[in-house]
Amino acid sequence: MLRGAVLGLARDVDVTVVARGARRLDALRTASAAVHPVRADWRDAAAFAAALDGAVSARGPFSLAVAWIHSDAPDAPLEAARRVRGPFFHVLGSAAADPSAPDPGRRALFEGIPGLTYHEVILGFVVEGSGSRWLTDAEITRGVLESVAAARPRFVVGTVEPWSARP
Repeated sequence: MLRGAVLGLARDVDVTVVARGARRLDALRTASAAVHPVRADWRDAAAFAAALDGAVSARGPFSLAVAWIHSDAPDAPLEAARRVRGPFFHVLGSAAADPSAPDPGRRALFEGIPGLTYHEVILGFVVEGSGSRWLTDAEITRGVLESVAAARPRFVVGTVEPWSARP
């Protein structure tokens, strides 16, 4: 879902992409010479950390990161953040719980990392007429790129209010 955001960022800077799927990584590499793929499964903590370390060894610390890592790997975002010297945009989905409810404990984990600036990108939903729907890939891409440009501590894509209106 972040393919468009990766390619948007790759227009201006080299982008290291860490993902599980070789086919999708190859497609990104084909789409832009500025994309440097790293294959790793964030659910395997040791392999994920080793892949990140390999990327940092090859290219240096990440100067910016956009991380959307599923909740089944709760330590992975922190592992990624430890290798960033600059802004870290933590994308939080809304499928399971209300991500707009501030979690000072989460923020505190990241704020102790030297050289890191922590940002939350909250993915909400869209209210249309008498119903609602989840964000499209294009809306997520635009929102993530807008959040990087705005560099605010918290950025909501779509809406999260009222939370009871979510799809």
